[in-house]
Amino acid sequence: MTKRNTTVGLVLIQLVLLAFSCKKTPATPEPTPANRQVNLGHLDHLYQTFKLPNGAEVGTIAIYSNAPNYDLIGDDDEGFTCIDDVARAALFVLREPDLATNTGKQDKLRKMTEFVLQLQSDNGYFYNFLWPDRTINKTYQTSVNQPNWWSWRALWYLSEAYPYFQKADATVAARIQTANQKLVTNMIRDFGNKPMEMNFIQGLKVPKWLPYGSGTDQAAIMMLGLLNYHQQTPDAQALKLIELLGEGIVLMQQGDATHFPYGAILSFENAWHAYGSDQAYALLRVGKALNKTAWIDVAKREIDYFYPYLLKQGFLESFEVKQQGTEITATKTSRFAQIAYGVRPLVWATLEAYDQTKEARYADLAAQLTGWFLGANPANVKMYDATTGRCFDGISSATNVNRNSGAESTIEALWAFQKIETYPAALQLLEKYK
Repeated sequence: MTKRNTTVGLVLIQLVLLAFSCKKTPATPEPTPANRQVNLGHLDHLYQTFKLPNGAEVGTIAIYSNAPNYDLIGDDDEGFTCIDDVARAALFVLREPDLATNTGKQDKLRKMTEFVLQLQSDNGYFYNFLWPDRTINKTYQTSVNQPNWWSWRALWYLSEAYPYFQKADATVAARIQTANQKLVTNMIRDFGNKPMEMNFIQGLKVPKWLPYGSGTDQAAIMMLGLLNYHQQTPDAQALKLIELLGEGIVLMQQGDATHFPYGAILSFENAWHAYGSDQAYALLRVGKALNKTAWIDVAKREIDYFYPYLLKQGFLESFEVKQQGTEITATKTSRFAQIAYGVRPLVWATLEAYDQTKEARYADLAAQLTGWFLGANPANVKMYDATTGRCFDGISSATNVNRNSGAESTIEALWAFQKIETYPAALQLLEKYK
């Protein structure tokens, strides 16, 4: 994910110069109700349809869009669109309140779903990127068909979309079910029977059976997709894998109310990073569905103690820790860059805690965290603009903001506001933190 959050070393591809060779079809902007913070204007700008060499028509999301004109930009190593973004954009559209009556959104959803399905490889895992000539990038490290972020995001989206397409298009639903079964079979084979062994990193005891050993960030997305799959197609082995992943995440929590890092669930080995920190959200959602009260308690501990700590610090990008005896201390701390992908997971988890407990303090905390998008951040800059639907790509320092607005930032911001709009108590409190 590091490459997605920096412009160092990028060789930019101007998609507008490929208009004739790619025969792209621009999206039709949709009107946005005046009472919504959610604005699909910029997401529509990023959205394009293409025909693949096999004739399949797919919906894509351009990965980068650079200020000041917000031209669509690709990457010379990766390509111009990917499952990482298309699956997230499709999940956003799937949750739009007017999907049942909005034919434009229905068309986008169908074509983005086709994109995800088309990128599944013969081995069951997914490729990630598409080249500007519409062929699949099968070789670059962030695109190969392996157990990694993009495969988990594909499962999460497809498993969420399956009930919709059962009603809307039985043929697509059947294809989704086949794709999910193929992927889950691989996940069970590759992760379901790993022994619950531990490793020591900088004095901390960490699990060895998660993705890349101790990757709780990826494990969280796996759990969300596997839960959907298990609820749709009960599978004892999938349930066992969910439990293995959840227990691994639980073991990565460090600290408590009075001891650093205050209940943070580490992301990998001895490090925490903001991006993709959906562990608390996953533990809450899956814990509720499977009646795992211990998982819910772990998630609430992070929300109760670590999230307020992040607010007091003015948010953080990452830190590393070591343990000597019973004391855990930070060995490296980074405050920047701060990105939407590092804030949205906190908002979702806190709103889920509010949903489960109905405690007003969680609505207030969710509003404070969402305030980052509206100027309550170290740069005092409004990162998300409801009049355009753009979210700036990041805060590089207290005085420097990256004003590009790529897919990841756009979608993560829209996700945050789409979610908080369903909780009037939190939305009303948000006025205080603009």
